[in-house]
Amino acid sequence: MLAQFLVSIDRTIISTAIPYITHEFRSTPDIGWYGSAYLLTACAFQPMFGRIFTLFSVKKAYLFALFLFEAGSLLCGVAPNSITLIIGRAIAGLGSAGILTGSFVIAGAAVPLQRLPIYMAVVGTMFGVGATTGPLLGGVFTDLVSWRWCFYVNLPVGGVTVAAMVFCFKPKKCGNSDRGFVELLLDLDLFGNVLIIGAAVMLFLALEFTTQGIEWSDKKVIGLLAGSGIDTIVFVVWQWKKGEAALIPPRIATQRTVAASCGMSFMVYGALINLTFFLPVWFQAIQGVSALQSGIDTIPYFVVNAVFALLAGVFVSKIGYATPPAVIGSVIGTVGLGTLTLLRVDSTTAQWAGYQVLTSAGFGIAIQQGFTAVQTVLCDEDMAIATAAVVAAQSLGGAVFLSVGNSVFQHRLLHATASHALGSVDIKKVIDSGAASFRHVVPAEDLPVMLEIYNKALTAVFTVAVPVGGLAAIISCFIEWKSVRADKAGGANEEGGNSDESFRWAPCIGLTSSG
Repeated sequence: MLAQFLVSIDRTIISTAIPYITHEFRSTPDIGWYGSAYLLTACAFQPMFGRIFTLFSVKKAYLFALFLFEAGSLLCGVAPNSITLIIGRAIAGLGSAGILTGSFVIAGAAVPLQRLPIYMAVVGTMFGVGATTGPLLGGVFTDLVSWRWCFYVNLPVGGVTVAAMVFCFKPKKCGNSDRGFVELLLDLDLFGNVLIIGAAVMLFLALEFTTQGIEWSDKKVIGLLAGSGIDTIVFVVWQWKKGEAALIPPRIATQRTVAASCGMSFMVYGALINLTFFLPVWFQAIQGVSALQSGIDTIPYFVVNAVFALLAGVFVSKIGYATPPAVIGSVIGTVGLGTLTLLRVDSTTAQWAGYQVLTSAGFGIAIQQGFTAVQTVLCDEDMAIATAAVVAAQSLGGAVFLSVGNSVFQHRLLHATASHALGSVDIKKVIDSGAASFRHVVPAEDLPVMLEIYNKALTAVFTVAVPVGGLAAIISCFIEWKSVRADKAGGANEEGGNSDESFRWAPCIGLTSSG
């Protein structure tokens, strides 16, 4: 829970500070990278950490991930320019890959399956608590001290987390303790990880170029997208050839519930990420509030999401099935996304707060169900890899759609002056000045029109999320109806029935088919 709190703060605390960072570094086109660099490495290294937690000591791997996260946070705090900040975010994202996967692996190994939905929801709620305080803390630090404290704050929190892991966590002995370090390292499928990193980097470079005004038809963008696609195909072939020694063994990747959970997580987080980053921009740019106030204004979004995630966990623990809340929550969340496209320059508090509540309640119900679902269909030995796959899909969805959203936002602003005949407005200067300061570079007589343009650019980003949420609802229908209240051989697992441990350590053979 402490580790999840740490990671969730880092994902959201920057959202209210971004307008000020872009103003200091004159780096509005880099907005997408401040989030995507973090999510890129979090996604690309997630499968590797799944294997690391399978082969190495969970405790040591977890502490190593915490060290990377802290090092990246420190680099972000002292960054003299935008490039250094992006590099620091990438290193922190690498560490978060291990933290996210490890948190669910530890919970899955320590908690009986019937109670797991509640504990998963509690861990997810802690993520929501961090996400809630993150934007608020970001506003406080940015307004009262410096945006750099958005990253320095991770250091003491990380220290507490490390102490908790060192003195409180007593893992079982690693089954590979008799094997050498080099031998275990070779089992990580390093070549497969190089392939997946290469595909991810080419994809996000292509998306980043489009945010800089380069057209999708440009040969540079096409070449990178084609290279990413080819690299992905090679990765899939390599995984199939490696079999059980692959980064993600094919029998796990193709298992119906695992595949559906990955797809749903990809879409859900892809739909939510732009709201996390662009809602504070809307508050600061359109309503003209401070970073602190924009953090306060996003509290309904994060609090409601956390509360409904916990309620959904209790619900699944009682009824046994994760599929209904996954489907229903995604549908409600998608309706909420549709209402967010109705935001206007003169929207009332009741409107923007209501839109947030509806969206966050829906996806709060659905967001943790993928992690619970994979626990019901796989044996304990496969949990780390399957969990890593779901988290990787979540991070990939966030990184892809944050870049897409930023591309849509930038293009809408870049082409705004031509369609509105604002000859006195330097739109490039407006973009470079950032959401917190663009009002100062726009003539007073042109400000009302510019606010409308800015608002339309932001609501276009929210519009992109609507079909993504719809796809999440469709994909979640394919999650198998496997109950957490029954063992994997089909027997009852009620209190006083079969032992919780009897199925947690059941053999893998025959338990991962889709039935």
